[in-house]
Amino acid sequence: MSAAFNPDVELELTAAAGSGQLLPGAPTRLWQFTGKVLKGDPNAFATLPGSSFPVIRVRNQQRVRIFFKNELPAESIVHWHGLHMVQKMDGHPMYAIAPGQRFVYEFVVDNSAGTYWFHPHPHGRTGVQVYRGLTGLFIVDDEEDELAGLPGGEFDRAWVLQDRRFDAGNQLVYSGNPMNMMMGFTGDRILVNGHPDHVERVAATAYRVRLLNGSNSRFYKLAWGDGRPLTVIGADGGLLERPVNKPYVMLAPAERVELWLDFSSEKLGTERVLRSLSFSGGTMGMGMGMGMGMGPGMRGNGGLANGAEFDVLKVRVDRAGTKARPLPTRRSSIS
Repeated sequence: MSAAFNPDVELELTAAAGSGQLLPGAPTRLWQFTGKVLKGDPNAFATLPGSSFPVIRVRNQQRVRIFFKNELPAESIVHWHGLHMVQKMDGHPMYAIAPGQRFVYEFVVDNSAGTYWFHPHPHGRTGVQVYRGLTGLFIVDDEEDELAGLPGGEFDRAWVLQDRRFDAGNQLVYSGNPMNMMMGFTGDRILVNGHPDHVERVAATAYRVRLLNGSNSRFYKLAWGDGRPLTVIGADGGLLERPVNKPYVMLAPAERVELWLDFSSEKLGTERVLRSLSFSGGTMGMGMGMGMGMGPGMRGNGGLANGAEFDVLKVRVDRAGTKARPLPTRRSSIS
């Protein structure tokens, strides 16, 4: 820790073993991030509503100090996925710390407004630690983002998409055998913010929705079940200059996308289904910390195949809302 570094935001972040109620019956053993704000905006650390997923939220150019404590039964370190920073602060495996140790991060946020994330990054163990639950969102705000007039507060939502496999006792099943290391490990249950069969309850108004593919090896081809287009407003690097309407969005492991979803014209009780459409192909892609991930349309371990079609979540309009402001036709200047 540097005495010369005067942070705007100071946080404590802990990785430890815990449990969660993911399925009916016995709780599932998990590894989880918890944290608290030591200095600065009290909203700089929170959890996604109804889940244990942590959210760090700061502004561009803020100075951030994070005390990371490893209370896991294994060495670990945190990588700030998508953020620009010096090498020593970015969670390189060479800086992994043992159980009971602490690592102090100090960095200036140097990213435009957007959706980033953080996860463990120890050598050869990233995949299993993410799979056990160590995933968090890192959201950056700035003036350009605020001037865009996008929905905020409770109308700024996030969906973390992950696939998992469970045994008969509701415990996570993970295989790191050589074939899965090469071809990628996929699950047979789709979780959104840690919940299977997720139903997102919304008002009849517009939302900004941030999606993260936090799966180890799964690709998603996201589309509305009724065929209406998705309005994309942001991607891995932040907001787009202009909204783009797409019939579907492909999302590889670790990728993010931001959508503008308008339910203003929907009647109460209306439901929409977000699906992952079928696709095929033989391209190999990188899995989340597991070596080569499975390419589209390929199956490695008996889980739900990459390229299979399935429901991701259901959106239900269950209450009235205010009339949505028109979506700005230009929101970001990309140089």
